[in-house]
Amino acid sequence: MCRHWNIKSHAILHEASVTFLGFGLSSEQPAIGVILSESMQYLTTGRWWLALFPGLSLVLVVGLFALLGERVRYLLDPSSVHE
Repeated sequence: MCRHWNIKSHAILHEASVTFLGFGLSSEQPAIGVILSESMQYLTTGRWWLALFPGLSLVLVVGLFALLGERVRYLLDPSSVHE
């Protein structure tokens, strides 16, 4: 069960990277990769915060899923703490 949480964090990163490159969802659908891709055009105009906050939210969500998966693994298999 705990491997599912780790897979979810990887899935979020893969979805964001594929949609950032333009191969995933269309630009009409809300996705973090689409938001980051569209915000890149504003970096040259000095609106860096339009890319910073979606990027930070992506890092935060992926980090939280990874941490949650690690904690669930510790709860389900206490002997894995020493690994």
